[in-house]
Formats: sequence, structure tokens, C-alpha cells
Amino acid sequence: MKSTFLFLALAASLFAQLPVANSYKDLKFPPLTQVKVPEPVRFTLSNGMRVFLLEDHELPLISGFALVRTGNLFDPPDKRGLSQVMADVMRSGGSKDKTGDQIDEELENIAASVESSMGEASANVGFSSLRETQAAVLRVFKDVLTAPQFRQEKLDLELSQMHSGIERRNDDAQGIAEREIASILYGRDNSYGWTIEHEHLARIKREDLQQFYQRYYFPKNTILSVYGDFSAAEMRTQLEKLFADWTPEQPAVPPFPAVTAKPAPGVFLAEKSDVTQTFFSLGHLGGTLRDPDYPALEVATHILGSGFTSRLMSQIRTKMGLAYSIGAGWGAGYNSPGTFRIVGSTKSMSTTEAILAAKRELEKMRTTEVTAQELKTAKDSVLNGFVFNFDSPSKTLNRLVTYEYHNYPADFLFQYQKRVEAVTTADVLRVMKQHVNPANLTIVAVGNPKDFGKPLSDAGKIQKIDLSIPK
Repeated sequence: MKSTFLFLALAASLFAQLPVANSYKDLKFPPLTQVKVPEPVRFTLSNGMRVFLLEDHELPLISGFALVRTGNLFDPPDKRGLSQVMADVMRSGGSKDKTGDQIDEELENIAASVESSMGEASANVGFSSLRETQAAVLRVFKDVLTAPQFRQEKLDLELSQMHSGIERRNDDAQGIAEREIASILYGRDNSYGWTIEHEHLARIKREDLQQFYQRYYFPKNTILSVYGDFSAAEMRTQLEKLFADWTPEQPAVPPFPAVTAKPAPGVFLAEKSDVTQTFFSLGHLGGTLRDPDYPALEVATHILGSGFTSRLMSQIRTKMGLAYSIGAGWGAGYNSPGTFRIVGSTKSMSTTEAILAAKRELEKMRTTEVTAQELKTAKDSVLNGFVFNFDSPSKTLNRLVTYEYHNYPADFLFQYQKRVEAVTTADVLRVMKQHVNPANLTIVAVGNPKDFGKPLSDAGKIQKIDLSIPK
């Protein structure tokens, strides 16, 4: 007991000698150290597949993924959802030698996984394993990637689940707002903005999956990355042998469809009578990560709507008490325009008031320079989050492979970091004036108009959104 008291007394004495900050504003932190990115081993297999290898011996684990240049942007208009169905059944349908259920059992027994997914502009087949089982897992991964069977029973199950998802798609009011504003901004007649319906799934057959796979899944259209506890030289030899018999050839994949949408200003209302609050989204098309003004736009939208110190949160939540959650972001795509959005929710009674307040805060960003403190806080937030892009080998390799995939320079993120550091208050005002146009805003509200305190028409002429689901 005496030793415990002596320890506490010594600790209290030491803490008493430390400087005391009267406010959080008095706290001083050293600048972040420069991030050092490990350089992966890069090479091309004899079949034309590009490979990235990154050793990491901290844990006895090995993981990786194949990035295939395809995506749901290539879905046929009359068979929307084909790529997603193909990617899911590619895994669940198993390989030539094993069914998907047999693969599941084998992988569960060795604490491993192999998964397949489809995105808008890329497809991914990934794996993870322990070091001692990596050879077996790599064989399964290779079989799924190169010899999927698309068994009919798994296709039927996948289509049934997607049909059920369509039937339930209007259950989530926030999901409706996100879906509908994307469809309006990009247009409903193209693969960026269209919606999958029952009729599209009904046209999908097993041979469609096989044809989609054969067109896009070939070595020269694939980037493979592997990271973990291995020797790069040994892994290179292993991969060369493993994929030696995967040699299909296809013509080069065409460019992804261009975004041709025009501004769609207006107020769009999706009536939903079973909710007590309104979910809303305001926005228009944004730009790409290559845009020289993107760093300043990122800082500007942080000031507008990122975190509890942002203007939207300070005004609409804290001062006006109209919303529990509200924020803004400049979503930039790699090679096609993303979207700028203000997203929030409020009780039904204050729907119109909250939307108009958000528009006012946006207009202030376009007419008056932000304060020096706002600029510093936003830049610190963006820059301090920079290190989390490289806090694990998997993130590092994923980012480098993604840049390679989209033809970005390997040091793009460091270029972006320097440009964020150079942003000024004048830059913020300029980019908001140049890139954000309130006259082009699309406003989507999902709620019960019978409970709105003020008519939504105060925000503009209302256009009704049809939420019915075609059979």
C-alpha cells in the first residue's frame, strides 16, 4: 500500500511540472512527418497480366486482388444489372472442379476467403489467407478468376434475391434520395443514372454471363496485386506457373461511356407517407480528380459541410435546430464527373426551412471569402487525414494499383497534398463561384408533404417523382 501511495505522489509531482493549457486553442502539435511509401515490385507475366507485389512481414498473412477493366457502365440497356449478376455468380457458381458451396467449405476450414464484386468502372476478385495456406487459396482464387462455371441454380438464386431487392427499394427513404438525385443528375437513359427493373433481370440468361465474362476477363485487361508475408522473388515464380495456362486474347476494351448529362435544376418530391422526417439532397454534377481546382473545392466543401465546425452544422443544426445530421461534399471521379451534394434530414415540419437555409449557406460561400481560421481548420483536417491513406500495406498497394488502373501518376496523392497546402481564401471563393451554380441545383426531397410546415414550392416549382415499381 505504501509503495502505491509513493507512486501516486511521484506521478502527481511530475504532472504538476507539465505546462497547463487554458484552452484547446493553446495546444501545439508538431507537423506531421513525411509519409514514406514503400515501392512495390512491378512486372508483367508472360500472359500479359500486370502484377504488383508488396512484402509485409508483420503478420503471417497474404492477401491480394485482381482488378479487371470493366464495370456496370458496360451493362446492355435491356439487361441492366448483368455485370453485377455475373460478378456475384462468378463466385457463388464455383469453378470447373468445385461448386461454390464446396469452395465455401474448403475456405472456411482454413480461415480464408475469395470474393468477387463489380463496381461502376472496375471489377474485383480478391483473396485472403494465412501464410501456410496461401498456395491452396491462390489455386482457388485462380480457378474462380479464370474458370467460373456460372451454375444455373446459383444464377436463379441471385436473380431471385435481386428481384426481392427491387421490391424493397422504396423502404429506405434516405436510399430513395440518393438513388433519385443520381438518376436525375446523370440522366435516367444511361448507365450512370438508370435504375434496374424486373424486366431487365428477366432477360438475363446464363449465356449472357458467359459472354460478358469472356469479353472482359482476360490477362491483358487485368492487374493483379498481392501483399503480405512472402518473398517477392518466390511469389513471382509461383504466379508465373499458376497463370501460365490462362492465355485468352480479346480486343482492347473500349473507353467507358462519356457523361453527357446537362443541368437538371428544379425541386423533385418523392412522396412517402410512412415517415416522420424528410431526407433531402441538393446538388449538381462535379468534376474529376484531375481538375486543377479539385484541392480548393475539397477544402471549400469541408468548410461548408464537413464536421461539427462546418457552416451547415453550425447554422442548421446548432443555431436553428433543424437537423441532426447535414453535410456537403465534392465528389470527384477518376475519369468521369462526380457530384457535388448537400445531404441532410430534418423533421417533416421544417423541410422547406432546412432546404432554404442550406441554399443560403451555399450562397454565402460564393459571395464572401471564408475566414483565415476556417481555412486553416479545413486544410488541417484534409492534410491530417492524409496519413490514413498509407496506414496499412493494403491501403498503400490498393491506391498505387488504382492510380495505375486509371492512368494517374503514382505520386498523384502527394501532388494533391501540396496543392491543398497552397489553397488560399481567395482560391476558395473563386472555385465556389466558378464551379458551384445555385441556378443549376437539383433538389430532391423524400417525405410526407402533408406534414410540411411551409410549402416545398417556396424552394421552386415541384416535379413529382414516380416511385412505383414496374412489374
